[in-house]
Amino acid sequence: MAFPALLLAHLLGDFPCQPYPLIRWKLASLRGLLVHVAIQTALALPVMIWAIPRWPLWLGVLSVSHFLIDWAKVRWTRGGWIELGAFFLDQSAHISVLWIIARASGAQLVLSAAAAMWLRVAIAFIAAVYAGSVVVFLTNAARTHPTGGFAPIPLGERVRGMVERGIVVVAFVALPSAILTVVLAAAYLAAAAVIQRDRWRWAMRALSVAWALAVTVAAV
Repeated sequence: MAFPALLLAHLLGDFPCQPYPLIRWKLASLRGLLVHVAIQTALALPVMIWAIPRWPLWLGVLSVSHFLIDWAKVRWTRGGWIELGAFFLDQSAHISVLWIIARASGAQLVLSAAAAMWLRVAIAFIAAVYAGSVVVFLTNAARTHPTGGFAPIPLGERVRGMVERGIVVVAFVALPSAILTVVLAAAYLAAAAVIQRDRWRWAMRALSVAWALAVTVAAV
C-alpha cells in the first residue's frame, strides 16, 4: 500500500496545496517551483519514513524528479490542446516515478481493510474533485483560447464542478450499486441538457461527471 499512500500525498501537493498564486509563481520564478517541490517533499516525508527503507535516498529521487518534470513542463508547455496534453503527460510522469519508488525501494506498508478503503476513497475524491477542475477548465480553454496562458478557474465554475464531482464520488461509494450511480449521473446530464440548451456547456458537464466516475472506478 506504499504506492497509494505516495499517490495521495502527490495529489494533495499538486492540487489542494497548489493554489493559483503558487501556480503563477511557479511559472514566473524558480523560487516558486522550489516552494512547490518543498511542499510535495513535506507531504511525502511521513510516508517515506513509515514505509520505505533508506528513505532519504528515495525522498531525494522524488524531489529531484518532481523538480525536473515540472521544470520541463513550465519551460516547454504551450497553450491550447498542447497545454491539456502536457497536464496528462506531467501527471503520468509523476505517477510513474512514484510507482518505481514504491517497487524499487522495497517499501512495505500494511493497512487494515478499512484504512486501505478510505485511502482509495481519498485518492478518488482528490483526483475527481480537484484534478477534475483542471481537466475541465483546460479542455474548455483549449477550445476558446487556443493560444493558451493558464488563468484562474472562475469561482462559480470551480465550485459547481467540485460539488457535482464530489456527489458522484460519494454516491459511488455509498450506494449499494455502481449501476445506480451511473443511472443518476445520466439523469443529471439529461436534465442539464434540457436546462442549458448549450451543447458545449453540456459537454463540459458530461466530461466533469465522466471524469469523476472514471477515477472513482479506477481508485475504489
